[in-house]
Amino acid sequence: MIKLSVHMMTFNCEKYIDQSLKSVLRQQTTFPFEVIISDDASTDNTYQIITDIAEKHDFIKPHQNKDNLGILKNFVATLHRCKGEYVFDLAGDDWLSDPYALQTLVNELDRNPSYGFVDSGFDVFHERTEKIKPFFNKKILLGTKEDYIRFQQVYGNYLMGCCFRTKMLLEIVDFTRYIEIGIDYEDYPILTDLVFHADFGLIPVVLSVYRKHRLSHSNNTESFLKTKLFFADKYDFSEQDIQKIHKAHHNHQLHNASLISDKKSGRKHYKPLQQPILRNFVYFLSSQSHLARRFFTLFRKI
Repeated sequence: MIKLSVHMMTFNCEKYIDQSLKSVLRQQTTFPFEVIISDDASTDNTYQIITDIAEKHDFIKPHQNKDNLGILKNFVATLHRCKGEYVFDLAGDDWLSDPYALQTLVNELDRNPSYGFVDSGFDVFHERTEKIKPFFNKKILLGTKEDYIRFQQVYGNYLMGCCFRTKMLLEIVDFTRYIEIGIDYEDYPILTDLVFHADFGLIPVVLSVYRKHRLSHSNNTESFLKTKLFFADKYDFSEQDIQKIHKAHHNHQLHNASLISDKKSGRKHYKPLQQPILRNFVYFLSSQSHLARRFFTLFRKI
């Protein structure tokens, strides 16, 4: 059995996929691994770049979907092609910054047979400013596992930096059910199911880089809110945590409104926030005025 599968999903990543794949090729490991790629019907040159690189490396196994499946369906389709004992998920626009990243993750899972997954540190690269926010998830990884679970319930952790035990991932996460009810997020369902049904490990070391740009995440936070509330019901979250979920939703939507000066959305999501902090007031002003948005943008660090 192959020790590790690097699970990659791509969609219109022609600007980034070369860097992402080369960071995998630079990995130093004591075991062979495979790279399983599913391109979700890209309309740019992403798949051509992938196949050009794959021709030189037989452990890179690309596939292109005829039709766009969406995130969760494509995740599952890619997962079923993975033969590794472990699966490491890496998006086509992110990259591994540590040449021993895969070895570090596998070592931790090998030492702890009860772990369903391990999570590790990552930097965030802001494409707009070309600046890096180092060790983005440091506080989460240095906390307790109970803190990690609470953060997952309310906000949701990234899959970035996570390596999974394939058997437990397939046994615990109810992918079929989530696809049936229309969930199209992979990170929140996967990590929520796993933290409630399996032990896990936290590696407080930066191994990779998450690239943040306008297309790097979905703005459909209404759908994300529904997903969180579905799991709140499934796992009987406390009323306090449910209130925090709603607050996080309003904060996120207010921030999105500030980026495009969406007056209606800004008013809708600013009003429910009790005792709004200065940051939220700035977001609200930015949502109501293009001039205010341009002014406050001058003071953004990243």
